[in-house]
Amino acid sequence: MAKARTLSLWQGVMLVALLLLASSMLTAALILPQADKRHQGVDNLLPMRMLQALRSNHQQHIDALALQIGEIQARVMRLDAISERLAEVAGVRDKDIKAEKVPGQGGPMIGARSMSADDISLQIDDLLRQVEERNDRLGVLEAMLLQQHLKKNTLPSGSPVNAGYNSSSFGWRVDPFTGKMAMHEGLDFMAEVGTPIYAAAGGIVAQAESTPDYGNIIKVDHGSGLETRYAHISRLLVKTGDRVEKGQLIAEVGSTGRSTGAHLHFEVRLNGVALDPRKYLQTPRS
Repeated sequence: MAKARTLSLWQGVMLVALLLLASSMLTAALILPQADKRHQGVDNLLPMRMLQALRSNHQQHIDALALQIGEIQARVMRLDAISERLAEVAGVRDKDIKAEKVPGQGGPMIGARSMSADDISLQIDDLLRQVEERNDRLGVLEAMLLQQHLKKNTLPSGSPVNAGYNSSSFGWRVDPFTGKMAMHEGLDFMAEVGTPIYAAAGGIVAQAESTPDYGNIIKVDHGSGLETRYAHISRLLVKTGDRVEKGQLIAEVGSTGRSTGAHLHFEVRLNGVALDPRKYLQTPRS
């Protein structure tokens, strides 16, 4: 039953202005995008320094994962280099190596979930371990193949001339100068003067000079006490200290020293002891 009150002109203007302001704020609240309440609430609860520290630690974790990925890439490159060396030692060309297909995978998907940073870190550690294991295996295989390759190329298996050893064999024989029984410590290959002489195996020339009995002689050291000798040479084509490869031209047949005619006297020695070259030589060169 209160008495009605009349508003003055000034009070009416103020009331209308307040109503317009309230309407504008309500419209803006409905139209303008709002910030994410979840993150905003968490950010408001954490001090600024702590929030920056969390973000920094997260970035450091990502950087650490990136470094591990770089390490895996470097190790894979090393594996590729080892594979290339193995292919070279084995005499296999890249185009002859057929890439294997990726094995098929499948099955029902049970309990699927997104991988966390810790999951990714564990997977990277496992990959690093697998790469290291394969690197060790390839290293052992490379060493074994290299040893076999060296044995193959340093074992005197190639015939030194294009001729058969039909002049005089290894063992006891009648000496052509004295007529007495004497030990012949090599094989004699009948060949014309100037016939090419090839290294029976790779090695280092230990001696290339003239001696009274052997005449012009070349001694090739193949390592591990193994040595080959080429005697009665007419012309030396290598010198002491040279490295020669298996099948390399090293001299020419002659009749120098204690010799009755043109031929090659060939010896194989192990720690100075003469061995029968027939146990090592293959068929004459073609």
